[in-house]
Amino acid sequence: MNAHSIYLLILAVFLGLLPTVPVEAQQHRATRLGNPAFRFAKPLQKPADLRALFANPKLRADIASILEQAQWPGDVEDLRRAAATADIIAVKLPTGTRLPFMSSRNKGKPVALIDVLWAGKEPISAYQFDFASRGRKYRCITPKLCANFLVVDLGPLIAVELTKTAPKEVSLCDPIEMTLTVRNTGGQALNQVQVVDTLPAGLQPIEGSGPLTFDAGTLPPGASRTFTFQARATSAGTLVNQAHVTSAEGGTAQASCAIKVHAPVLALECKPPADSRGSKPFDVCLVVSNTGDATEPQTTVTLPIPAGATFVGATEGGIAADGRITWNLGALPPGESRSLCTTWTSAAPGSLAIAPSASGTCASPVQSRCEAQIAGIPAILLEVIDLADPIEVGNPVTYEIRVTNQGSAPLTNIRMTGFLPDSQEYVSGSGATPVQAADRTVTMEALGRLEAKADAVWRVVSKALRVDDARFKVELTSDQFQRPVEEFEATAQY
Repeated sequence: MNAHSIYLLILAVFLGLLPTVPVEAQQHRATRLGNPAFRFAKPLQKPADLRALFANPKLRADIASILEQAQWPGDVEDLRRAAATADIIAVKLPTGTRLPFMSSRNKGKPVALIDVLWAGKEPISAYQFDFASRGRKYRCITPKLCANFLVVDLGPLIAVELTKTAPKEVSLCDPIEMTLTVRNTGGQALNQVQVVDTLPAGLQPIEGSGPLTFDAGTLPPGASRTFTFQARATSAGTLVNQAHVTSAEGGTAQASCAIKVHAPVLALECKPPADSRGSKPFDVCLVVSNTGDATEPQTTVTLPIPAGATFVGATEGGIAADGRITWNLGALPPGESRSLCTTWTSAAPGSLAIAPSASGTCASPVQSRCEAQIAGIPAILLEVIDLADPIEVGNPVTYEIRVTNQGSAPLTNIRMTGFLPDSQEYVSGSGATPVQAADRTVTMEALGRLEAKADAVWRVVSKALRVDDARFKVELTSDQFQRPVEEFEATAQY
């Protein structure tokens, strides 16, 4: 029988159906109990009644007879002494338990029924206590209604018990105190008692490494030793820790506990400005969140100031020092977020790499990245001048056309067209791009790109045909302007 079945042993007898054949001839199937004709003694009301049963001198011979019929190898005096002092507990015995034997009576005489099956509809209330005799451990179980007792063999007297205690739930970075208690629950001393605790992956001792070994030495019967140590979790989740104890006599036991480890998990988001132009201040915001299931005790966010940017200010107490902005946010509970913003300016257009990081005393550090695109402001200056004025009829007129990018953004796809007056005719053209003419319309081939603060120059030469207050017109277009830029230059021809 396994330990569970032993613990749940049932004592019962047929009501008025005791067999007349020898006890060893068949199994006894019991469905009811408590009939005065077949119960061993009076019903039990309290533990003291059970003690009185085994102490009753009138029942001494009957008890010995029952144990002899059942061929019990122990000493009946050990049973009597244990009944007087042992801890007696109440148990519920369910239907379906098979019993090695039980006491009963037949016409008043003590009878040991061998191999009894309780087949009643309801569990039975009983008392039980453990005791030792002749090197083995036994359990005496007695139903209250009929006092029909039996003794169950629990095995050799060598017995050791191990218990392990630890917090059921911890945070990842908290120290975990664990306790191991080994107890000699048998009837003889145990020698060379050793406890080994093998920590699972995700759990490690604060001091030392590998399996932890504790020497309990010699343990007399009933003695115990307690060992305490601290561990730390290295990963979240449910961790099952198992330990075992051994002795020189062959005693062994195991114990385990499950610890649920909660952990903070940091997440960091970088939010660049939607639109930033020129030297206008712009904001870069960060959102740090705890997506784990434990509080991060000390959250720190750091943001290096990118090259080309000038720090203006920060929210939430951000401090700029040593080329970076730092926020010391303190505790960040699970599920909570903090929004942090900075204000910067940039002298030149371009892309600014934003690379913040967040760390804690418990959570693993995280990084984020985004880019702030600083757009330049397009601005253009178109100048058209005649290099000599006034001009005598028949002489050449030279116009210089200068395009200057006064803004902070490159100009692209610059196209220009010049319109000579009727009093002039085209002679030649040169400059940053080739020049050609059709009649009096002069076209400069497109200039693909003109960087900020740069300029480009063209010259157009015409011939004065007659006296006139002439006007030379130039129109400029580029990708950055929706309407043409126009410029006129007057020339006096005489």
